[in-house]
Amino acid sequence: MKTRSKRKLKGREIRSDGYKRVEKLPRLPKNGISYWLDSPNGRHEYTHQLFRFPAKFHPPVVRWALRNYGRKGSVVLDPFTGSGTVQVEALVRSISSVGIDVDPVACLIAEAKATPLNPGRLRKELEEIRLILAPFIKAHLDREVRAGSDISERRFEEEAATLNIPAILNITHWFRRYVIIDLARIFDAIGRANLTEVEKRFFLIIIAAVIRRVSNADPDPVSGLEVTSIQAERNLTRKIKVFDDFFAKAEQSIEGMERLWKACGEKKPVAVARVIQGNTSELAELLDDEPLAQGGFPLVITSPPYCRAVDYSRRHQLEMYWLGFVQNPAEHVALAHTYIGRKLVRAPDWNEPVDFGIRRLDDALRRIADKDVNKARTVRHYFYTMQEVFAALLRVVRKTATVVCVVGDSVCCKIPIATADFIAELATEHFMLKRRFSYALRNHYMQYGLWNGNGIKREHVLVFKPR
Repeated sequence: MKTRSKRKLKGREIRSDGYKRVEKLPRLPKNGISYWLDSPNGRHEYTHQLFRFPAKFHPPVVRWALRNYGRKGSVVLDPFTGSGTVQVEALVRSISSVGIDVDPVACLIAEAKATPLNPGRLRKELEEIRLILAPFIKAHLDREVRAGSDISERRFEEEAATLNIPAILNITHWFRRYVIIDLARIFDAIGRANLTEVEKRFFLIIIAAVIRRVSNADPDPVSGLEVTSIQAERNLTRKIKVFDDFFAKAEQSIEGMERLWKACGEKKPVAVARVIQGNTSELAELLDDEPLAQGGFPLVITSPPYCRAVDYSRRHQLEMYWLGFVQNPAEHVALAHTYIGRKLVRAPDWNEPVDFGIRRLDDALRRIADKDVNKARTVRHYFYTMQEVFAALLRVVRKTATVVCVVGDSVCCKIPIATADFIAELATEHFMLKRRFSYALRNHYMQYGLWNGNGIKREHVLVFKPR
């Protein structure tokens, strides 16, 4: 165990060699420079900590973009909104926003994070939920204090009879039986409490944020969703207290909401944040009836998904079932095959023999195809879709708009994929690249890539203007 621990520490070693150290990004970063931000990363501000989201947009970079290109009373579009970082940061600057994402869990998180709520009222409502749960809080106390313990199958069936349990395949593989009951009781209490729809959404995201933590699955994102052998061993000695985790997370989340509430002036904000669930490849259609889109967006700030990196549909699988977004494996699989940047694009879904006319990209695709035709098709689809996204963006932005795109490179079949270079070239048919720089990314909650010797990843910032 000691050897493993030392390797991990070395793998995450942080070095700033080769980076220009700054407190915050300069107003006009120099082209080609890579920056090292000494300032806090902003994850603990406002509601950014509401849900642990993989590959979350870096708040200081969003603030730089809004400071330089946004203005109070205006509107910004994020076609890959994820957990809503752009929308939260825009809101506190009185800038309205529209966010789009295909992931229903991400959309619910973004809506909850970017809707200011009165923290005093939320604390009263939390006490109401606590009162509803009071008769059940100590029901499984004997199991919570005994490591690895669980209730019997018979007792589980008796308690579950009056509760809404999601139809997760092999659910007791993912959760202890008493954990399932406790989660179901919290969902039931949220439904029974006297809450508005936006308040209910806030508390649903809080319990959703606890699901992974109290499950049997490895909490680390490396495996997406899996009960690894190491985690199975840990589970033998784990003490899981669902109610305690929920109330602790709720108190932390209300504190974050209080910061957002104060930043917005403790009243109904001038700006609004709208979230649309849908595939960004259908951008124009999704925005057709959106009032904030009329006249075109003056600003786009977005961070597209990494190519074949984070499997969000798998990562959020348990939450999707508990929140009611999918009812069975067929629905989940169908949703999984709509994500841009997904792990696998099936041949029946898409198999166009695209030649991009970019020598390095086409060469990389040929090399990947020599090793795995399925992975080559998946990478090809990613860049084909990103090309389509930029074409669609031109239809929904103003002629004077600014598009800030933050993207990271990746690897497939041990072949480097210079994603930023390729996107910059693919966009040139519709946009001019005006500025490009990068920054060191520390402690980026990703599914791959931190074990790269120095613990640093870079993300590239591309600033475009329409042609």
